[in-house]
Amino acid sequence: MKDKGRSIAEVSVRGMIMKRLPRKLDVMEGENAVFCVETREAAEGTCWSRDGLQLRESHRTVLKSFGRTHLLVLVHVTRQDAGIISFTVGESQTSSQLRVKCVKRDPPSTPVAAEMSVAESNAALLAWCPAPDAHLRPPSRYLLERREAAGGEWVQCLATDLPGRVRVLGDSVPREADYCFRVCAANEHGRSSPVEFPGSVHLAPAARLERGLQDVRVQDGEDAWFSLELSAVVNGTWFLDGTKLGEEEEACGRCSVRHHGMEHSLLIRGARVADSGAQVTFVSGEVRDSATLHVQGEQGVHIAPVPDAERLREVPAGLPVLLECHVSPPGAPVRWLKDGEAVPLDDVIAVQAEGCVRRLLLRSAGPLDTGMYTCDAGDDAVSFVVTVTGELGTNEAPHTYVAGQRVELWCQLSRPAAPVHWYKDGEEVEADKSLVLEQEGPRHRLVLPCARPQDTGEFVCDAGGDSVFYTVTVAGGCDAGGLAVSLLVGLSLVVQGVTAFLTNRPVSRLSGKGDSLLCWSKMLKHPRAPSTSMPGCLPDLCPRSVTKPFSEVLKIVGPAHGMG
Repeated sequence: MKDKGRSIAEVSVRGMIMKRLPRKLDVMEGENAVFCVETREAAEGTCWSRDGLQLRESHRTVLKSFGRTHLLVLVHVTRQDAGIISFTVGESQTSSQLRVKCVKRDPPSTPVAAEMSVAESNAALLAWCPAPDAHLRPPSRYLLERREAAGGEWVQCLATDLPGRVRVLGDSVPREADYCFRVCAANEHGRSSPVEFPGSVHLAPAARLERGLQDVRVQDGEDAWFSLELSAVVNGTWFLDGTKLGEEEEACGRCSVRHHGMEHSLLIRGARVADSGAQVTFVSGEVRDSATLHVQGEQGVHIAPVPDAERLREVPAGLPVLLECHVSPPGAPVRWLKDGEAVPLDDVIAVQAEGCVRRLLLRSAGPLDTGMYTCDAGDDAVSFVVTVTGELGTNEAPHTYVAGQRVELWCQLSRPAAPVHWYKDGEEVEADKSLVLEQEGPRHRLVLPCARPQDTGEFVCDAGGDSVFYTVTVAGGCDAGGLAVSLLVGLSLVVQGVTAFLTNRPVSRLSGKGDSLLCWSKMLKHPRAPSTSMPGCLPDLCPRSVTKPFSEVLKIVGPAHGMG
């Protein structure tokens, strides 16, 4: 405007809402909040919201409309109900800020006048009074706690709604001990500081016998052990023939009293025959139990009889042998003997003692282990006869070779550590470039890398208690009429179908059809075999005695056209 004047215009907008919400509404926590709106006319499609979220009917939210009046009631508001409450109808809206004031929450005050009476045995009578301001901060319950006087954690043992007197019995505690008590008041807002009852009280749970005493039988000088178990952890007293045993005797006396949990035990060291018949008694409250000590005098050692099937044992070599007997008393010492000599303990033989049982174990038996084994306990003894069969295993391959072939003789022992010697024609062989001796664990070998006719003969693998014989024939080397010579262990002399048995009479000449002459190239010898002489081309056979297995067989093969 030219005169620069100002004008103020009032604009009135007619809307649906006639009575609007207050700008603020303060409500105490736990009270009801009521909002009311009036419209010009009854309206449909009204909406209540809080912080922009529509409110719906529930047990804590009440929505009502009566003609032009619209109500919102929030029941028992909490701090979570605070916010902007809005009412909307059509394009009209009114809002109010709901503020919830919190109530100060204080726990109750500490109870007063706490007293404890211990006049009754194995019980405590506790009494206290509420705090003077209990009407301002009323407690909902009182909590009673206990702990052992020696120390430990406080444990709640009782909760009651009313103040006054409480009787605590010994059956309510877990174990026998001196106990202290305290009490505090509590409500939904917390608990007060506790007040402790003066003094302490000795309480013990009622115990019953779970496992009673048993009579004990021991040998003279052995320890005697008595024990029982109760249903609760309580103390008790031991009596020996009416005399009370104290814990002070544990350090230097013969009797030792022990208490662990619910188990009570008494150890009598070195019981004597004079103690036999003594009465042992345990007392704890109403529990009383007794047992008797029996002490037996010194007795001789006894070995229980062993069946013949167990005493006479025959086993193959290489298998374990277990000899076992029972002795009494269990701690009796024994000695194991073999053929009257103490048994050497090594990696093959072991002895064991377990309670009343005494054992001797041959882990891998061999023929050298054959003999009589005796378990000697001094006053008594039992003997076992062990026979071990079959020390060696041999190669069953044929032993006839052609000159230049590789010859391998082997034997396998049941015990790798057994000593082995090789012999040829009664003389021990020595290893060189033409004869090799090998050993791999229990297997022993004699190897001829390139056999020669002069290697023909009898080889022996001797393991001390047993031997194996090998007859080796190497073809070639005999040039008498083109004959081949073969030497085998046996009982007869064979000449192309004609057999002459060896006798004590000298045999000067043998011939077949056509009177063909045969030449002996070599005779097989054994250290224990009789000597044989060979003058000229034809042998004189003069065996003084021929016994198995040292008998010799000579097989002579001549030209077919010279023999009939």
